Amino acid sequence: MDRRIDIAISVVFIAFGIFVILQATTIKAGLFLDPIGPRAFFYGCGTIFILGGLINITHRLLAWRATAGHLVPAEGVEDEPEHPSSFGRAALIAALGIAYALLFQPLGYLIATPVYIFASLWVLHQRNWRFNAVVAVAFTVIFYIIFAQGLGVWLPVGPFTDLFRDLGWIIL
Repeated sequence: MDRRIDIAISVVFIAFGIFVILQATTIKAGLFLDPIGPRAFFYGCGTIFILGGLINITHRLLAWRATAGHLVPAEGVEDEPEHPSSFGRAALIAALGIAYALLFQPLGYLIATPVYIFASLWVLHQRNWRFNAVVAVAFTVIFYIIFAQGLGVWLPVGPFTDLFRDLGWIIL
């Protein structure tokens, strides 16, 4: 593994952190001021990106000083034969995440989420379809109750909008 790649990626993270902080300064304060304000989350995220990049660069430079050359032994452990990692699986999970984001609004949380969870478990080689279905539906229902009903977070319900409106579960 090449330390220079790690340092270059860390520089990109630092630049992204600076970008996030600079963009956060353009967020206008609302009419009702609160102690934290609308920029605090973005300032925090940008700071974490910057600090993480600086820590990684420092770690790599110190390790570079301790050994000759810019190559270091690979980190981590070998894959287990029964559970190999693969780029294809990671790419498929990423594609499922993008599809989920695109279908979240039109299908709604209650349809898109269990399909996404079921498909993700299948891609991760959890082959018991009953278990996948139970986990997907249970997760979806429990978190819908907690967030949409309990905390009042608006989640799109897609084709169930009229039914939920009639039941008084949503006000749109």
